Amino acid sequence: MAACSGARVSAWLLAVGVLQVCAWREARATYFSTALVNVSFAEPQSNVTMWSQEESGLYGQDSPRMSVSGEIFLPEPIYGCEPDARYFVPEGAVSWIALVQRGDGCTFTEKISVAARSGAAAAVIFNEPGTGNRVITMSHPGTGDMVAIMIGYHQGMEIVDLIKSNITVTMTIQVGSQHGPWMSHYSVFFVSISFFVVTAATVGYFIFYSARRLNRVRLQNKTQKRLKAEAKKAIGQLEVRTLKQGDQEIGSDADTCAVCIEAYKPGDVVSILTCNHLFHKPCIEPWLLEHRTCPMCKCDILKVLGVEPDIEEVAHAEVPVPDFRLYQSSQEDTRSDTASSGYASVQGAEEHGLPAEETPHQATEKQEHSVEGGEVQINIQPHYDNMAFEGDSQTPKDPRT
Repeated sequence: MAACSGARVSAWLLAVGVLQVCAWREARATYFSTALVNVSFAEPQSNVTMWSQEESGLYGQDSPRMSVSGEIFLPEPIYGCEPDARYFVPEGAVSWIALVQRGDGCTFTEKISVAARSGAAAAVIFNEPGTGNRVITMSHPGTGDMVAIMIGYHQGMEIVDLIKSNITVTMTIQVGSQHGPWMSHYSVFFVSISFFVVTAATVGYFIFYSARRLNRVRLQNKTQKRLKAEAKKAIGQLEVRTLKQGDQEIGSDADTCAVCIEAYKPGDVVSILTCNHLFHKPCIEPWLLEHRTCPMCKCDILKVLGVEPDIEEVAHAEVPVPDFRLYQSSQEDTRSDTASSGYASVQGAEEHGLPAEETPHQATEKQEHSVEGGEVQINIQPHYDNMAFEGDSQTPKDPRT
């Protein structure tokens, strides 16, 4: 049982630990970082530099949070999915940024990987048509140290129109602010508190169960010691004889000791139990200390000698039973007391050298009850505690008499 309780504790701790790790991973996934997007270009007519800066970008989940700047170039085709997609980058360009449109059935990882193989320092994915300037957090595992952000569709198309008009557009990407929903903080806090509460409750239950089990074992040991002490008192009240040559217990047809399965010999010291069964004294006393019953008929020596009250009868006395059963129980208790008195009388007669008188048992007992003006006869059979050994219940004959 203790092993099972330890297994339950380990299972609880493992389950709560897994939930806590999952909550931390979920919380980490819900955090996102915005990107400051600075776009600048020269006006063709007036040659005036135009620029705009907005916190309109969003870093991908697998992108390093770092700043990048450079000229923007478009792939051909614009989705940049094909491995042989071309970026018309002039020779000598050191740092440049790829602008790719979302869609065409390929993943973010594929788009970013194609841009990285072409030599881009960063990849900017603008959203698909119909989304306005909304952005999402991209998942692109396996892209290494490639910086990747997403911007809105309208902002992306403005940059595409400028590039297609042969206007050089430069972009600077800077790390913005870090955001996370408040529910993530609450979830982590709740799971952490739950972990400690469940752990404390489990450990407390384990301690309570162990203390209860130890207390039960202590009570059982105390009860066993008390019963052994009572059994010693009962053993001291048993009749002890020394067998002599010519006793009926000695001979080829005589019974053997039921404990050691050896025949009785002259000079053996035997103990006679309350049920008139006899055994070797060194054999039966250890047995009675542990079992307190006759090995042959299971007669309780403590109950017969009145050393200890019958606990089972006290427990059953609280349960209501029909009238007839109460009557029969009282008759059985009367016979039990009579049998105990008979054993005491026989023992006293033998001590004074007088012959024991046998009390005849009636075959049947009749009792009349009036039921609605009529008479009903009830035949009650005589009660025997040990019917299988009824023939052996006579007191052994003393050769001295």
